[in-house]
Amino acid sequence: MDKPKVVVVGYGYAGRCFHTYLVGLAGQLELYGVVTSRPEARAQVQSQLGVKTFARFEEVLEDPAVDLVVLATPNDLHAPQAIQALEAGKHVVTDKPMCLSTAEADAMIGASRKSGKLLSVFQNRRWDGDFLTVRKVMEEGLLGEVFSMELCWAQ
Repeated sequence: MDKPKVVVVGYGYAGRCFHTYLVGLAGQLELYGVVTSRPEARAQVQSQLGVKTFARFEEVLEDPAVDLVVLATPNDLHAPQAIQALEAGKHVVTDKPMCLSTAEADAMIGASRKSGKLLSVFQNRRWDGDFLTVRKVMEEGLLGEVFSMELCWAQ
């Protein structure tokens, strides 16, 4: 079976430094393309990554080769873009936060169920060593009952 073809939508910091990089590392996925409206970024993608570029999100929806879109776009676009992609028959991973309201989340989940396509949220911190250690300590009951937890990553 061919690897699912992935397009990262948005080539700002998250798209450039996380999503295209991590999709490239995943042996089960093929980075097929990147969407960015900036011509200089498209030239950079083509020279550095050697993948297809798209100037507009709608071009991705029309491409039958695309299996999965990763939304690394501004937060207020996650819900409408995810719903459009699901309705176009694409699987979707959104950057966090998934969306801006419960109503948007419900609409996204509804579109996923209706289309039969996967909808997921990028949760990279779930694999960090400190998070895994806290989880293990909690599972082993070493802290007692945990009723609140706050994690912070800062520079």
